[in-house]
Amino acid sequence: MRVVSLVPSGTLLLRALGVEPVGVSHSCPNPLGVPVVTESLIPKGLPQGEIDRRVREAYREGRSLYRVRGEVLARLEPDLLLTQGVCEVCAVTPGEVAWAQAFLPRSPRVLELKGVRLQGLFADILALGEATGREEGARLLVEGLRERLASLPPPPPERPTVAFLEWLDPPYLGGHWVPDMVARAGGRYLGPRAGMPSRRAPSLPQAEVVFLSFCGYGLAEAWEVVAAHLAEGGPLAAYLGGRRAYVLEASPFQALTPLVAEGVWVLARLLRGQEVPAHLARRVAP
Repeated sequence: MRVVSLVPSGTLLLRALGVEPVGVSHSCPNPLGVPVVTESLIPKGLPQGEIDRRVREAYREGRSLYRVRGEVLARLEPDLLLTQGVCEVCAVTPGEVAWAQAFLPRSPRVLELKGVRLQGLFADILALGEATGREEGARLLVEGLRERLASLPPPPPERPTVAFLEWLDPPYLGGHWVPDMVARAGGRYLGPRAGMPSRRAPSLPQAEVVFLSFCGYGLAEAWEVVAAHLAEGGPLAAYLGGRRAYVLEASPFQALTPLVAEGVWVLARLLRGQEVPAHLARRVAP
């Protein structure tokens, strides 16, 4: 089966099932150098405030943030297209995929990843297993993830309150599966309800523990953004000054993939004041 993945979470799920896509999006991990079938219309390296401005401007004008390279897609002749319908900012949506299918001599099956809560991850894995003929592998993967989540220590008697910032300029509180992850880890989340989208925060919640994990940023990049804000001595420095705060590697939190089990483990340890590997989190000094 020839599978093209238009979303990074889909690429990671495929590889967890032992399926290597023949084409991927521009933001997917691509160690084999397979053809790239999408491109972002927002240049790399812009500050967060400018990215936010351009995204909001595109929404107002009804413009997409991405382009599907229809000519590349046509050459690949996929049997299955993997996309998502959760977030228009994160990856190509079904609308762009429908337009791109006009380039194809025959219509492939399109599988849309729809999970917005932890439970949705299991449903997406099983659906992908069925679509690729890897039903048994999907079932075993789901069982393993459930067992790992069940092995976490019980929540502390007094659950600490938590803020999870997935963007700083302007501040956004993480939604979708993030509230589930915080609850599983033993925290009490002061952001959107589970399953609801991330939301802009006019004022930051008075949480005991603050996590900062920015969509699309590795730990080093996120730390640079936070350090720059702290150096300015503005509201963020005052906000973090009296709280436990951690900058996180984003990959376990920004998409529904098997990495979320590791993300819950990271949150659980940090909420209990325990250490985690340095490549996953870094504490902001008081």
